[in-house]
Amino acid sequence: TNPVLTKSYKRAGTNTRQLVHRWANEVVKYYTGEAGFFGSKIAFTVKGKKASAIYAMDFDGHGAYSVSNNSSTNILPSYSPSGGQIAYTSFMRNNPDLYVGAAGGGRPKKISGYQGMNTGATWSPDGSKLALTLSKDGNPDIYVINATDGKVLRRITNDKGIDTSPSWSPDGGSIAFVSDRNGGPQIFVVSAAGGAARQVSFNGNYNTTPTWSPRAGKKIIAYTTRDGGRYDIVTLDLDTKAMVRVTQGEGNNEEPSFSPNGRAIAFARTGQGVFIASADGTGKALKVWSGSATGVDWGPAPKD
Repeated sequence: TNPVLTKSYKRAGTNTRQLVHRWANEVVKYYTGEAGFFGSKIAFTVKGKKASAIYAMDFDGHGAYSVSNNSSTNILPSYSPSGGQIAYTSFMRNNPDLYVGAAGGGRPKKISGYQGMNTGATWSPDGSKLALTLSKDGNPDIYVINATDGKVLRRITNDKGIDTSPSWSPDGGSIAFVSDRNGGPQIFVVSAAGGAARQVSFNGNYNTTPTWSPRAGKKIIAYTTRDGGRYDIVTLDLDTKAMVRVTQGEGNNEEPSFSPNGRAIAFARTGQGVFIASADGTGKALKVWSGSATGVDWGPAPKD
């Protein structure tokens, strides 16, 4: 029989693992028409007794390494669209300032150092801007800043409630965020240009950490929900209102992040580590890293 797919690779400058991942992506694309996520990376926060560090690893848990390289508290990593940089909040100068550093580690650059919160940054799809929470004007609200120099470009929310955890939609037109303006924390969506925000989560009284699916033509978010005393991951189609439960009955699961093709979701399970589950709610979640983790962010697909 003739093979349905063949590919030749030059060995120079690449290891066997990288070549196998490239081949696996070819197979996925051949059979599904979609890019695979082999070779992509996941960033997350490793929680220690006195400090926390930003780590990154291959999506399957291989080769975890420290990105932040300081003895302070570092939280909430976010990959740039190119995968070359990671934004994160660090207390290394005693204030929760926002830094951007090379994804491979090294000395980061302080991007936003306003008094108070500079937290929860999310990149615009073109990589030129960051949305984050600032409390410099007295109340935690969502702002958009220049990703290069931190200059404030616009204030997105101005509400007496606490607005946090922004997440930029794949088309660049919307920002999802968390607000307690109507009571408990709920997910809201607002235009990236500002304006009125609308609540989109209505299941229970505690919903946090929204993240958008990258799937073209869809408006799907995943987020952390609390019901029955446990934290779980759900997805919500903003058009059809269809909700899918990704985790249930297996510990506390928080801070979801979609794979580059939207087929899988990475998340943290309290006290256990980083897990990956199918975004459609089928099958069992797979542990890819063991330890105390939070703040998971799945980076973009690798460039060929």
